[in-house]
Amino acid sequence: MAYAVLLSLFTTIDRMLNPEPYSIPCNRETIESLHKNIATLLSFLEDTPPHSYQTIKSLEAKIRDVGYETEDILESHIAKHFRSISGSENDENERMLTQALEEVMKEFESLMKDVKEIQSTGDIGGLLEQQMTSLSVVSSRPTYKRKFVLLDENFMNQMKEELVTEDSRLKVLPIVGMGGIGKTTLAKALLVDPFVVGRFDIRGWVTISQKYCIQDVVQNLLDDIKVRSIKIDVGVDLDGNVGLHKILLKRRYIIVLDDVWETKAWDELQKLFPHNDDGSRIMVTTRQSEVATYVAKSYHEMKLLTDDMSWDLLRQELFTQENCPSDLVEIGKEIAKKCHGLPLAISVIGGLLSKEKMTLEYWEHVAANIKAVLTENDDQCLDILSLSYNYLPHHLKPCFLCLAVFPEDYEIKVSKLLMVWVVEGFLKPSSINVKKVAEENLKELIERNLILVDRLNFSGKPKACKIHDLVRDLCIKEARKEKFLYVSNYIDFNPEEAKCQRRLGLSTLNIEDKDIEGEFNAIQSMPDIWNMPQLMYLYVNAVLPPLPIGTEMPCILKNLDTLFGIKNFRCEDEVLVRIPNLRKLKIRYDAKNITDWSYYRLQNLVNMSKLETFWCYFDEICTKTLVANLGFPVSLKKLTLGGCKISWKHMEIIGDLPNLEILHLKWEAFEGPTWETVEDNFKKLECLGIWEHGLNEWRVDDANHFPSLRFFELWNCKNLEEIPSSIGEI
Repeated sequence: MAYAVLLSLFTTIDRMLNPEPYSIPCNRETIESLHKNIATLLSFLEDTPPHSYQTIKSLEAKIRDVGYETEDILESHIAKHFRSISGSENDENERMLTQALEEVMKEFESLMKDVKEIQSTGDIGGLLEQQMTSLSVVSSRPTYKRKFVLLDENFMNQMKEELVTEDSRLKVLPIVGMGGIGKTTLAKALLVDPFVVGRFDIRGWVTISQKYCIQDVVQNLLDDIKVRSIKIDVGVDLDGNVGLHKILLKRRYIIVLDDVWETKAWDELQKLFPHNDDGSRIMVTTRQSEVATYVAKSYHEMKLLTDDMSWDLLRQELFTQENCPSDLVEIGKEIAKKCHGLPLAISVIGGLLSKEKMTLEYWEHVAANIKAVLTENDDQCLDILSLSYNYLPHHLKPCFLCLAVFPEDYEIKVSKLLMVWVVEGFLKPSSINVKKVAEENLKELIERNLILVDRLNFSGKPKACKIHDLVRDLCIKEARKEKFLYVSNYIDFNPEEAKCQRRLGLSTLNIEDKDIEGEFNAIQSMPDIWNMPQLMYLYVNAVLPPLPIGTEMPCILKNLDTLFGIKNFRCEDEVLVRIPNLRKLKIRYDAKNITDWSYYRLQNLVNMSKLETFWCYFDEICTKTLVANLGFPVSLKKLTLGGCKISWKHMEIIGDLPNLEILHLKWEAFEGPTWETVEDNFKKLECLGIWEHGLNEWRVDDANHFPSLRFFELWNCKNLEEIPSSIGEI
């Protein structure tokens, strides 16, 4: 985690060197020197391949520990500065900081010497290649000890058809999926299928893996081809590459390149294969969607198995020639379901169950302890998945590891995940918006099949995601090893193990969103909020504290992007001027205790020129005076209202918003029997949701009333007679 630590530290020092909005007293020369060293180390790590040999890994561990130490010193200094009440305290604080940094600088100087020594040996990548030559290619010949079970016949047949079709062009068929999903097993089955065997003169297999050497790849492929086609004369006097090309020339061949990790490998390998115009085929298996789209226009993606398919696979693993005993069927289905559709997990469990007595008691034990059984009885699961982690670029590793904090089977909201990455300082500085950087990181992890998309929003972008339980286990294991994060529930918490970790994640067994966001009523006694210029996200369930009185220079929270869960928010001019760049606001009003809405100045919402997303909920029925005190900024793109009890005739207030794309009306946001839309309203509205309203009649005279609508959801509006026909014509 050295890279993530340095990145966060670099940002902290940047802020210290920036005098706005506060000047942090410090020895500027020392801080600038530290800043320069960190920049050099960051550059060094960026040039270092993610799958490093031991010397680099040891150095990274040192960098990580020194980085954590330095971050603690600087953040402690900043905190003391803001707590200081006299100039003498600040002077003492600065003196102690300088003294502590002098010791830290010695450690950084030692690190810089180690870096220079490594760099003096030459190119890091070349050094790695020499060091890892013996590990460059694993055994090329696949074994077929276990009968392959593929339950998606349509998928199998589609692949087979593309292999044996009469199309004479050389075709590349990529197979993509997460580790353990069965890509290699599928390729093996296809290579020995009778239709495929009869179609091709030459069949060859080679595993590329993460660390490969092109000469070893060629030799392994030549060896495999000779085994499969005894009559072929290789030509011992020829160079390996030339010999392979000569063998394949004018023969119809099918080659499997298993476990390709990068596009560079394909660039080097494709030159070996002649375009014979005879229907030759190349299959490529990879965990990376980016590789698949690079080698071919389209690819075949393997999905996790359904519950029924999982049970069929487990049953066939255990009972080849006989049916499953009736008393084991239900518990067997439960075991299969708990493998969450990953064939590797099902195979491991099947192997374990086949070695023991098949009793109901034992199967119930396995079902109750499926996670422990998987990790304790076969490290192969995590070993296979860990390859995906090891190959991640430095900037993606911390983003991946923080997934460990989410509970098993938890639907992870993309917006929340990206927020965590931003505030933790995991994102590499870029000229583009920091949110865009976070979205790019998410896209990469999805393309690497480490994060699975669970739900899409109406525009087709990921709204929620998840990770397989085994991937989460990998996250937890690697996070602890890297001293990055200790995740535990309250039952198995180990304070001795936790104290050496940088972050701590505690959860209950049945965690909900409200548990994560928490109750922060103590915020009332911490006005430590209107003086936090770097604050970006604030998730609370409380009333904001009043503005500080008598402040000479008011702090403008120009970085504040999101305020969520605020109770009884007062839209005073003095408040809004402090949060000029707020994009997301979620507020809730205790309406039953409010008699004068003018006190809350809701009409001032129109002045929030950067606001794009606004949620507003009312716990009880509102008074009719609310409408006169409610306004919305023209910048709004997403609006969610609940419990407002506004008359439908006032919908024009919302319909006139020029940039509104999403409108969610929840539990009596509007009231009355009839809603009649007005022409030229909702010009950009793409998504409309109406939940729990007493609406009887909805009049839409023309489809042009919603010219951009793409998604419509209606729920629990029992009195509504019909949906306007013009909605169906959009």
